[in-house]
Amino acid sequence: HIIHRIAYASIIIATMLFGLGCVKEDAPSHESTTLVGIGDTAPDFEVRLLDGTTTNLSSYRGKIVMLILFSTSCPDCKAQFDKMAQLYSQSKPKFHILAISRDESIKQTQEFINGYNAEITAGIDPGKEIYEKYATRYVPRNFLIGHDGRIKALTVEYQEEEFLSI
Repeated sequence: HIIHRIAYASIIIATMLFGLGCVKEDAPSHESTTLVGIGDTAPDFEVRLLDGTTTNLSSYRGKIVMLILFSTSCPDCKAQFDKMAQLYSQSKPKFHILAISRDESIKQTQEFINGYNAEITAGIDPGKEIYEKYATRYVPRNFLIGHDGRIKALTVEYQEEEFLSI
């Protein structure tokens, strides 16, 4: 009788996890959801920054930029920003950080960014138009863009070693 209850409970838990999206059965690969790759010119865009001004990626030409596409509710994004803040406290990076929240408000994004002590230019992508130039699924997305505007490295979702490698 106990074995039947355990089996039944296991089925219920598995069903709930699949329904919540925690188990990624047959989920698309990172490669198939990435629309640009290393060596490609980073697609240009205009973004509304948290201070109300706008900028575009092409205005950073000649500089190295870490473009981060993220969501404030994403646990991996929070872990990555925690690591970035820790690294930033040790030494400032030799690149500009441009972080853009996907499908979120200025208020949500500002509250998220305020939690980190780092020089981050942040903006919003409320309709996911910017995000959809780079990917179809998964955050955080990190694109290291060189002086020439080409993508030098990229990561999908947060894995500390991979993130630190770029």
